[in-house]
Amino acid sequence: MPLPRVLLVNSSPPRGGIGRYARELDHALRALSPPEFTVDLLLQNLPDRVDLADWQSPAALDSPGRIRVQPRPWWAKPTGSGTAYLINSHCYFPPRTPAGYDLYHFSSQMMGASVRYTRRAVLTVHDLVAIRLRTNHPALSTWLRRRHFAPLRKASGLVFVSEYSRRDFLSQFDYPEARTTVVHHAVGDLFAPRDRLTSRETLQLAPEQPVLLYIGSEERRKNVETLLEALAVLVKVHPDLLLLRVGGGSSRSRRLIARLGLERHVRYLGGLSDTQLAACYSAADLFVFPSYFEGFGFPVLEAMKSGCPVIAARATSVPEILGDAGVLFEAMDSVALAQEVGALLDDPARRTELGRRGMVRAAEFTWARTARQTADAYHRALNAG
Repeated sequence: MPLPRVLLVNSSPPRGGIGRYARELDHALRALSPPEFTVDLLLQNLPDRVDLADWQSPAALDSPGRIRVQPRPWWAKPTGSGTAYLINSHCYFPPRTPAGYDLYHFSSQMMGASVRYTRRAVLTVHDLVAIRLRTNHPALSTWLRRRHFAPLRKASGLVFVSEYSRRDFLSQFDYPEARTTVVHHAVGDLFAPRDRLTSRETLQLAPEQPVLLYIGSEERRKNVETLLEALAVLVKVHPDLLLLRVGGGSSRSRRLIARLGLERHVRYLGGLSDTQLAACYSAADLFVFPSYFEGFGFPVLEAMKSGCPVIAARATSVPEILGDAGVLFEAMDSVALAQEVGALLDDPARRTELGRRGMVRAAEFTWARTARQTADAYHRALNAG
């Protein structure tokens, strides 16, 4: 009897959280032994040119045509994930979903409209930012994002990346809880403790300079302003303190940096390779994650797996992921954040212990487990009739 055919559909680039999730899940599903599905990957609506090398299986399991690409139409803006991307996700791509598969898995709620064009679909819901935080994105973007949620009622199953996201969704939408599954993300072996001095040399950091690390965007929900306000307090006691910022900057944050006189205390890094990104965690003394709304929080898990002690906001899904392996603070309290960071900078033994606890907890999050739990969700959807 042939294996069920599954099409995993993804519209996010490989460097971002959702894109990385789709890529690693694809690889892990195909590595299940014995195999349970024939899995193809469809990449659609991605910005810029798609490099298949970013998506191919490291175990050379790919067959011709297994990875398919549906590029943006010639008349659409070729870059970015703004309004044009969202309009494409509603109007252009859903009716072009290829036929012939037993099950479709859409990797994000940003493809909810596509569920209408399939007989049996599973979709991963990462967060309800568009529902809960209407000012996080421009008004038109938020309106388009929200319109993807109504079609989810037709899905054969929904996968949530945290229990928090599942509860949040079920409090807003009428959907059978029995058809939902919580499947946590994971991170790969690239994220592991590395030599501190070598990592600092790679990033051109002084060997003994105290370094805080934040990785992520500067959307409003990421709460970078609170981190910068705490940094302004900390540099009075630690005048050489540096905040290493990996990810795109915003004019809002840059204005605050200038107003607080933090120009020499904040360094932005962009365009890093995966190896350089991993080195950041080993180079830092602390990873700080002030976001007040997360569906999961990939960087928290990356830091834990790398042995970098974590201090994060006590908000949404973050305590679920971090457990007792880090320090939590109230998200909008910059004074409390400064106190917690200062105490950890002055206590190397505690930082070492937190790093150890983080690695122990992170070891529970594997892509093999993610694939196994996702496969179980597929079977339930296929058997639902």
